[in-house]
Amino acid sequence: MTQYRPFEMHCHTRHSDGTFLVPQLLESAAAYGYAGLALTDHNAVTGLLEVTPELEARTCRVIPGIEWTTFYGHLLVLGCRHFVDWRFVTPDTIDQALEEIRAAGGVAGVAHPCEVGAPLMCGCNWEFRVRRWDLVDYVEIWSGDDPHARAKNALALPWYDALLNQGHHLAISAGRDWHGPDVLGSTPLLTATYLGVDGALTAENALAAIQGGRTYVTLGPTLEIALSQQGSCLGLGETARPGRATVRVAVGETDRREIWKRNEIHPRFVRLVANGSTLAELPCGEAAVEFSVELTPGWLRVELHGSDFHGIIKTIALTSPIYVEAGDGR
Repeated sequence: MTQYRPFEMHCHTRHSDGTFLVPQLLESAAAYGYAGLALTDHNAVTGLLEVTPELEARTCRVIPGIEWTTFYGHLLVLGCRHFVDWRFVTPDTIDQALEEIRAAGGVAGVAHPCEVGAPLMCGCNWEFRVRRWDLVDYVEIWSGDDPHARAKNALALPWYDALLNQGHHLAISAGRDWHGPDVLGSTPLLTATYLGVDGALTAENALAAIQGGRTYVTLGPTLEIALSQQGSCLGLGETARPGRATVRVAVGETDRREIWKRNEIHPRFVRLVANGSTLAELPCGEAAVEFSVELTPGWLRVELHGSDFHGIIKTIALTSPIYVEAGDGR
């Protein structure tokens, strides 16, 4: 049975440029209600040596990872069984590097693709010329504490949508790019990436969720999505057929509520987006909302919009796609 669990997907410790000790990071993540995190120090995996079964048992699950930090962009690489060398990768050899990551059992995600680049932040902007997008598993569309605070996130979503419109299958993630402890008494606006984990909460099953496209990002409220079509029930990452379908969306406000409610986040309406355009929209409440829609080839995602403590309406959650393709689906 698939259960969606909250993860923080982009973290750093003193093993690169963070101020966290490894146990301190895991304890902080657990205190914020995360079921797991991806440990992604810059070009270093030594922090993983400090992660013990005992530490995970009393805090949260750890996905082993690294943030490839290059002059041409940052790549989040998770779960490799052995070292894959990042030092000599160029914009034109990235596909070969992605093949090596896949051969090592790894999962690859583009970090903050529309971050400011040179000369202010050399290497942070994505400049790799990927041709084999089938070797990339996900895109970090939200980066930082508040996904609406900086232009890089506003630019990342249309950048990602353009890849979907080209026919690529890519999941999404949010990453705080967490470097150190919060100031005592502060109430940071926290994102979470919910991974649809099948079976036990292990790093392997978390990685399989990303590869399967079973992810959504949120500032708090949870989502349950089911697409019904001709007797089949489909979820995120799966493939529907063109034609009539019913999409059921339930918005939850109990998971980690004591954390995200501090920022007065209030769901207002659910939107279906197909191929980059709004397909339908309904107000949300305590009951699930249902859409009867006509699907066309491409992709479909669910977005939750609501207000924050300023009363401004913004996107507070969105999902990886359900794909729509002619044929038998999967």
